[in-house]
Amino acid sequence: MEVEAAKRPSRTYGFLRAVSGVLAVGLVLLALGNIGVQFYANSRDLPGPGMLSVIAHVAAALVAVGAQIVADRYADWRAPVASFVVLVVAGATLWFFWWA
Repeated sequence: MEVEAAKRPSRTYGFLRAVSGVLAVGLVLLALGNIGVQFYANSRDLPGPGMLSVIAHVAAALVAVGAQIVADRYADWRAPVASFVVLVVAGATLWFFWWA
């Protein structure tokens, strides 16, 4: 029985995958920071960022990490689409919870 070798990710979209990877890690760090600030605020009876912000940051981080895994594992059309998903999720999260 012959087993097909796994496709290695293409270097064509390497820069795009690198940028989306950095953004995915950044979203994870923002989610962890949001969780920490919310716990601190709750322990000191301060308002904090709120549960909506914490849940949205955690959801965005999970989506971004999942899309980044797809972008890193596949070499076909799914890689740039998944990287683009990370870019959109990061941009939307930053826009709605930090800049607007």
